Amino acid sequence: MKIRLYWWQEKRKDGRENYGDLMSKYLIEKISNSTVKTVTHPSRRLYKYLLKHYISIGSIISSANENSIVWGSGIIKKDDNIRDAEFLAVRGPKTRKRILEKGFNCPEVYGDPALLMPEYYSSKIDKKYSIGVIPHYVDYKEVKKQFVNNSSVKVIDLLTFNVEKTTDEILECKYIISSSLHGVIVAQSYNIPALWVKFSNKLSGDNIKFYDYYASVGIPFKDEIFIKPMDLNEVLINKILNKNKTLLLADTVLQKKCKRDLMKSCPF
Repeated sequence: MKIRLYWWQEKRKDGRENYGDLMSKYLIEKISNSTVKTVTHPSRRLYKYLLKHYISIGSIISSANENSIVWGSGIIKKDDNIRDAEFLAVRGPKTRKRILEKGFNCPEVYGDPALLMPEYYSSKIDKKYSIGVIPHYVDYKEVKKQFVNNSSVKVIDLLTFNVEKTTDEILECKYIISSSLHGVIVAQSYNIPALWVKFSNKLSGDNIKFYDYYASVGIPFKDEIFIKPMDLNEVLINKILNKNKTLLLADTVLQKKCKRDLMKSCPF
């Protein structure tokens, strides 16, 4: 059986994809034990009118239509223009709130499927770094040059061919700071303390995706933390981590509930 799946794919000459987006294909193939067929875009006539397809990991719920089955996707901005679809689960309560505002039905089932990574990929890798820094790929170059000669800090490139290889790099770290949502989610899913920080204002959207995820797992995140790449150093990172200890890990009860609800609602 082939599963038709849409995930965000930015065309790059080297063929690499963004870790969080590629994880959608990876996890669904693992869960379903089936082959995933790429959906070019749900707006294409074939998918809009004829073929049922799935939308999962990513802030791409605004791409859904009446032929889409949504499992774990979310909004990228508060006023995202969402059309009606079959909503099985969404990333968090802020996405559901927007769907209800648009007059559509959506069950109170929350969770980013990236939370399920530990259920489908385990690795007994040793900790090699005190801190892992995960810049969104739009911030990578500026952040990377701050730690060229630092052996205790790992800067992780989220543009990848291989979800498992990048996950191993996260697992090598004792703590994580990340400007990428899925850097935070995956780290916390493996019980690695992780904190969302901003290195720039280059990311698409209005940051609602972070608050959406945090609300789903009971993390009371309020004030954004902005660090200029040129100011990054190990001392500053440790200071910020110590100051925000209550934000580093998901509420275990709510995280388990998200995982359980995701699997109950899983269509594969």
